[in-house]
Amino acid sequence: MNLKTAVAELDRVNWSFPSTGTRESSIHTVHRFAGNFIPQIPAHLIQILSSPGELVFDPFVGSGTTVIEALTLNRCALGNDQTRACVFIAEAKMRALKNPLRIDLRDAIAGELAWPHLCQSSEVGAQGEGSSPELAAWYSDGTLAQLRYLWKLIERVDSDQRHLLTLIFSDVLFACASTISAPTSGGKPRRHHWGWIADNVKPAQPADHNAASIFLERILATSMIQASNPCTEVSGKIIHGDARKLDVPSNSVDLIVTSPPYAGMIDYALAHRLLYMWMNWDLSEDKNDEIGARYKRKRRNLLSEYLLDMDVCWKEMIRVLKPGRACAVVLGESRKYPGAAKQAFELFEAMAPQIWGPVGRTPTRRRLSDRQATEPVEFISIFVKR
Repeated sequence: MNLKTAVAELDRVNWSFPSTGTRESSIHTVHRFAGNFIPQIPAHLIQILSSPGELVFDPFVGSGTTVIEALTLNRCALGNDQTRACVFIAEAKMRALKNPLRIDLRDAIAGELAWPHLCQSSEVGAQGEGSSPELAAWYSDGTLAQLRYLWKLIERVDSDQRHLLTLIFSDVLFACASTISAPTSGGKPRRHHWGWIADNVKPAQPADHNAASIFLERILATSMIQASNPCTEVSGKIIHGDARKLDVPSNSVDLIVTSPPYAGMIDYALAHRLLYMWMNWDLSEDKNDEIGARYKRKRRNLLSEYLLDMDVCWKEMIRVLKPGRACAVVLGESRKYPGAAKQAFELFEAMAPQIWGPVGRTPTRRRLSDRQATEPVEFISIFVKR
């Protein structure tokens, strides 16, 4: 990697990407996610700072944006995340990129869901999925019966196709937990915010949703998305692990592109409460281990804890990176903790020289948690291991 050439290329990019967002034809749109960054950011960083066939790593993989862009650009991809829901989402997207939904399976599912009022079941999953009594507080009886029917349908599908269908199902879980509210002044449906689920704000009265029809709509849309995304032959892997103690060999990574948690901004585990509930996963462990979580935002020592955690993460990232190679970090400020990103970057620069940045960018709706804790700007910085 020629650093001088790379810096010149980085300077030519408008990192705010004012006229672009996540492409509707992209696999990134299959599942909603709190706090994902637009794919144009990792795509440009990967193209400028690495070559085809090299290994790109994201220690905070989230919804998998970096690994998907790396695979699409013919790089090997490695992702890591402490939150089980994030690992599930990123891995499912990665598998979907490699194994598009078969047309015959799509048509078979469409036929089975042709009469939604008949798509109901009281049977739970083989591993007890859908058995939690807490689900009744979020879903009406009819909606829950449809969700259980959909799950049993997914269980009958071949394993190589099941990951994508389960991913779509998870998105339907979120959609069906919303109340039926009045539309916006523009006539659009009101956006169901992840914060309600993170804060365990249950609907006063669970609304009836046609889960089967929503699932079928997602299936048909996804098959069109996959038709426009090339299958990739390079390898990809997602690790369920803590960024403070990476299960990755030293000096093995060609490029790191990541966007760590912002201080007090997002609850990554709690935002996926419904998925944990459906799958009978332990939510408390992931919640407690989360770095800089939003639910901790009122603690006096949140910022000091956050910076201590990020210092350990930086050391681990430097350890796994090859000498002379780059680490690109996207990090934002919040009004509640001004200066947190600047302090985190300073900790990193004490270990590896910063060759570019921090360059500010103006995000659109990225990583918005509440009116008291929204970031006015975020920054991109590039560091190089000595």
